[in-house]
Parts: sequence; structure tokens; C-alpha cells
Amino acid sequence: MPLTVPWTLTINGKPVTDRFNPYVVEIETVDGSGDDGDSARITLRDDGRIIMPRKGAEITITIMGEPVFTGVLKAPRCTTAKGQGGQMMLNATGHDTEGPAKEGRQLVKENGTLEEYLTGLGKKAGFTVKVDPELAKIKRTLWASEGRSFQHVAQQLANENGATLKMSGKKAVIAKRGAGMTPGGKALPTVRATGGANLISANIEPYEASAVYRDVRLTFFDRKTAKFVDEKTEIRPAGGTASGPTATLRGRAADKDDTKAKGKGRASQAERDKGGGTVEMTIEPMAKAEGTCIVERWRPGTNGSYRIESATHTLRAAESGGATTKLTLKQPDDKAGKDDRKAGD
Repeated sequence: MPLTVPWTLTINGKPVTDRFNPYVVEIETVDGSGDDGDSARITLRDDGRIIMPRKGAEITITIMGEPVFTGVLKAPRCTTAKGQGGQMMLNATGHDTEGPAKEGRQLVKENGTLEEYLTGLGKKAGFTVKVDPELAKIKRTLWASEGRSFQHVAQQLANENGATLKMSGKKAVIAKRGAGMTPGGKALPTVRATGGANLISANIEPYEASAVYRDVRLTFFDRKTAKFVDEKTEIRPAGGTASGPTATLRGRAADKDDTKAKGKGRASQAERDKGGGTVEMTIEPMAKAEGTCIVERWRPGTNGSYRIESATHTLRAAESGGATTKLTLKQPDDKAGKDDRKAGD
């Protein structure tokens, strides 16, 4: 039976929704951030009638009119078993994982900004790059890829500076983590998981039981004094306790400004990791990685606003039923983790 939720699929720009709809068993898309990235899986009943799509074909998927995936197909996989029939599984990733993004590159940039460096390296790999305005201005006396791939360098710099790398098609975006904004300053969507309405299940730890690091320490070489200097960045996690030890980051920073930027990045990660969990809700294609999910009308102490780390949308054929969105949540706000009721209330 066909899917009951409106959806569309294109392969190399050609609409194939009507052709695939009678054969669809399940469609799953993952909107992730960082190393995980985006992915999609389409499971079809296979009686040999559907022409097998080619590896490397570009696909787009929408659910209820909302774009949820753009990427590149991997090699199709076909299975069969006596008495059970056959299936074809189409897996895709947000970008070509075997293409230029993974090739080693040589690029040296002196006295340039992070944006200039990544834009140049991305151009060599065939990517257009968009960087958060605050991160774009980070400057170093020397940037060097040293044979590393564009994806490797971009991911490393994103992690160091508390940002998220998003690669889709031929576009790469580095957005400040936890801000809920695009690099262009546009707010990402906010969705609501409401108890007694669209909330199906939840598993949330609104705050970490263990203490987080008190501060972050990183070393840089001061050229003026010809000495190595330790620079500390304080961590103040809302809802957590900054009573733990000092986190000493490996390696050395390029200079004092680089030290501060990396310190802020580590502090941002501590803020993000102070709590979280998962919620499953009826299908909500507006949910995006780095967007906001408000958990409400569930119970005091867990209700509040959380940052979405990943959003998995699943559509199933009518006989198995269901269209759901599962969110991995991080970075609870100040309200989460607080149950102000008094005994007897």
C-alpha cells in the first residue's frame, strides 16, 4: 500500500514519486550535524520492475512539502528470500563521500581569516562555503591544510571553535553551535513536543549528574616574550555545576586570539552536553538539526527548550503504519531540570 503522508522523490531532477509509491515499504531521512551528517534510506518491494538507480545519482526528498534531504545515492542493495519476496534498499548521504571532499589538498594561507582559508580550500574541492560571521573573522598568521581533505579540515575547525559543519550537495555551512541560527542570521525552526498531543515517547535526562569542567586551559607561544603561555576560559553552564577540574586541551594554539576562540568552543560544547535525551513525535518535517524543540505538558523538570542535535523522519507503508519524527536533544535551557513543586502540592 502507498504512503499516506504526502512526499516527493526526485532522482537527477526527475520526479519518480508516482512510480515508486506502490512499492515503498519505508522511507527514513536523518538531518544530522557534525561528523554524522545527513543520510536517507528508501526500502522498496522489488519484483524487478523498477529500473535500478545508478550510484552517484542526486536525489531530493520532501515530506508534506518541506525539503528534508538532498544528497547522493550509494550503490543499491537488493535482497530476496524464498517465500518472502525481494527488496531493494537505496541508501544516500548528504554529499559524495567518495568524491573531492575526501581528497587530500595542499593550501597555505598567510595572515588570512578562517573564512578566506576555508573558502579557498572548499573551492579546490568543488564546494561553496558559508561561515558564521563571528567565526569567519578568526585570523591566523598561517593556515595550512598539509595534505588533509577539505572535509577533514572543515570538521576539525568547526569542532575547535564550537561550531557545526553541514555538508549537503556541493554546499558546506559552518554554523555557530547552539545559537539556533543559520550563518546568514536566519532563525532555525522551532517545533513542539506536547504531552497528550503529538508526543509519542520521551527519554530525557534534563541535566548531567556529574560536575562539568571548571575551565579550559590551552597553551600558545607568545612571540613577544618568547615564552609559552597558558590561557584559561571559564565555563559557566546554566543548570550545571562548574566545580570540576580544569580541561587541558591537547596541542598548542597559534596565538592568544586562537586560544580564546578554541576555549570558547570547548565551553560551548560543555554547555551543549549538560543534559538531553530523545523524543519521538508524530511526523514534523520542520524539525531541523540545530533548531529548537520545546517539550511541554509532560512533567515538571523535563519541560523546557532543547537544541536539536539530529532529526530522523520515518514514513511507513499503510499496513505497518505510522509517520514519525525522532529527535536527539541537547543543551536544555534554564527551565529544564527544575521541579519547583513543594511536597503536598
